[in-house]
Amino acid sequence: MFRTLIVPLDGSEQAERALPYAVRLAVAHAGRVVLVRAALGPPPSGQDWEHQQTAAVAEANVYLNDVARKVATRLPVATSVPYGHAAEQILASIAEFGADAIVMTTHGRTGLAHLMHGSVAEAVLAQASVPVLLLHARPGESVSPPFDLSSARILVPLDGSSRSEAAVPVAATMLGIAGELVLMTVVEPPERVHRDESGRVIAYLDQQEETVRQTALDYLTGVAAAVKKDNPDLHVTSDVRVGAPTDSILMAEVERAADLVVMATHGRTGMQRVVKGSVAGEVVRGGHAPVLLVPPHVLAPQTVPV
Repeated sequence: MFRTLIVPLDGSEQAERALPYAVRLAVAHAGRVVLVRAALGPPPSGQDWEHQQTAAVAEANVYLNDVARKVATRLPVATSVPYGHAAEQILASIAEFGADAIVMTTHGRTGLAHLMHGSVAEAVLAQASVPVLLLHARPGESVSPPFDLSSARILVPLDGSSRSEAAVPVAATMLGIAGELVLMTVVEPPERVHRDESGRVIAYLDQQEETVRQTALDYLTGVAAAVKKDNPDLHVTSDVRVGAPTDSILMAEVERAADLVVMATHGRTGMQRVVKGSVAGEVVRGGHAPVLLVPPHVLAPQTVPV
């Protein structure tokens, strides 16, 4: 599935932190990376505007060519320097290169918090038609080295909807036979003891919790069985948590030592809900593992892990 990956760059070291992940993912799928840096000169003013525009494009080309040389020994690399606003050009590159995904970093100490103020990443997330792999690039913090897909542990949070389950086959296409797919779901804790009309206790809190846990586990077992039909060698485990969705997912990420979290976004507006506020957005903000966000219409082909 991940044969052509777009990597947006802006000349910063933080943006370049996405490169090792993109290379690792593309190599595993015998694919390529496309480095994109939009060039945009200053607003038109005076007779030098055309020269400034040309200079901006030339500078971006020199930069991308230098970056491309560093990774071209491992896989095919293409570069693109469109002229215009970054978000628009990144999105346009999806169709131009037939991209399967975008790999990019988020900036700032709070991950996606800066997206609320109109960033390039916000526009890309809101309108992307392909999965977007987001990596943390907080100032002063190092980024973990890219995980080995052949033995990675991928966490896929599910909420019982078919939309959330769209993330499962996407995650399955990424894993090797030594990897582990962790399907998890979160159930709400019971609030009160159940009694009949006469006040007699029907079910205590622990009994209710055990019931909802078992129901959730049965659900995950069914999802696991479905994905293993197409990927019989895939190692799949289940994880049921009781509590708040975001906190439970973040805790599972840590306790299961997840290398990657794969989540489907919901709603008719695709990824826009991530920007406006959602569990997925909170996981990106609060977690440390990379997060692959999958638009609801993306369907992965049936692929047996290698």
